[in-house]
Amino acid sequence: MKKKKLVRNIVIAAAAVLVLACVIVLSILLRDDARGLNYFERNKVVASAAGQSVKMGEYAMALDNSLSYYMQYGNATYTDEELKELKTNVLQQLLDQKVYVAKMNELGLNLTAEELDACKKAADDQVTALEESLGKQMSTSGNFSKASLESQINSYFTRQLGMSKSQYKKMIAEQTKASYAAEKLEAYYDEQIKGYTEDELLDYYNTYVTENFGDTYESGMYSMYMQMYEIGYSQMPYLFVPEGFVYVDVIELNDLTEEQIHAFYARYEGGESFEDLQNDPLNAKNAADAKVKGPYAIGDLDYGYAANDPALYKTASEMEIGEVKLLIAEATEAEGTESAAPAEGTEAAEGTEPVKKTAYLIRRTEGKLCKDGAQTGVVDIDAYEGVRDTIKASYENERFQNITSEWTADAVIDETAYAYTTSGLNG
Repeated sequence: MKKKKLVRNIVIAAAAVLVLACVIVLSILLRDDARGLNYFERNKVVASAAGQSVKMGEYAMALDNSLSYYMQYGNATYTDEELKELKTNVLQQLLDQKVYVAKMNELGLNLTAEELDACKKAADDQVTALEESLGKQMSTSGNFSKASLESQINSYFTRQLGMSKSQYKKMIAEQTKASYAAEKLEAYYDEQIKGYTEDELLDYYNTYVTENFGDTYESGMYSMYMQMYEIGYSQMPYLFVPEGFVYVDVIELNDLTEEQIHAFYARYEGGESFEDLQNDPLNAKNAADAKVKGPYAIGDLDYGYAANDPALYKTASEMEIGEVKLLIAEATEAEGTESAAPAEGTEAAEGTEPVKKTAYLIRRTEGKLCKDGAQTGVVDIDAYEGVRDTIKASYENERFQNITSEWTADAVIDETAYAYTTSGLNG
């Protein structure tokens, strides 16, 4: 009897331990991570295509990274439609990565040993960077020890990222592998991607320019984007010149006295060429360092020049081709702004500090940059160095996307993905 009672007590105790273990495990599985997702939510499939799937956990991480980037460098708020489009793009990118790797394997395009090592190294480096960052934070808290650091790191991965360190490494390695897969697939389909004629490229270019810079063109943006292109903030110059624009070469002189400005202009009158003066360090738009050597097209609402100095466009539009003029900006006391006016060689009053001003040495040019020598419209693809190469890369990428889009044509997105959001962002 005692033996039966002992067995029963052992069974009850074991059952209690099992129940307790289940409760503990379930509580861990139901615990929310930093994104408000528990284990089951993180592993829910939110998108699938071509036999590949994206889970909520990896999608949430990718979306938050994208939103963080755009909030820092672009938009901080989005309309519901814009946010849904962004979420769709993130899901599509994740699906593409997985499908690319699957397609690469299907075609037998294996990664080399060096490429596999690079994938592993990328994952190791990212984890190491996280560990070093956490280590620095802990070392300043006064509670630093090797044991506590390891515990903190493990906690970071499970609570913040919702995955173990090894799972995170695997994810980073797979993302790197997807980059190699895209390169190998492009090389595999190279003949189809690059098998186009010059006419097809020009048709693509003309459509691209018209749709992006023609129908929706806002007058005056041309020269501003030209300047952004010069200093590396834009990949290509603005490629549509609206009607009414005139072409000029401009030398901009900043923070000089009128005496200094006239001394500079006297060098031109004394026989120095306009091109030599463009390369002078006093020129704020030093042509020696410029990607684009000019000419520029400016209009009456030009954001680059005429909006701040209306006389610049007015004067240029009245000049003859090849004519050169000097304009000095005069400050207006009422508004504290500057408006360019033809130079008159005035001098500062005796006993006063000479006023520093901005001046422009402008030359009206013929500047036929558009198709068939036209003054306005779509800029010729070869008018500026690098534009053709940029357009070719864009067109070939589009042709590659046309091939790969067939692989994900059966993509299915769960509405749960669109319902996910992050704190601090509308939508």
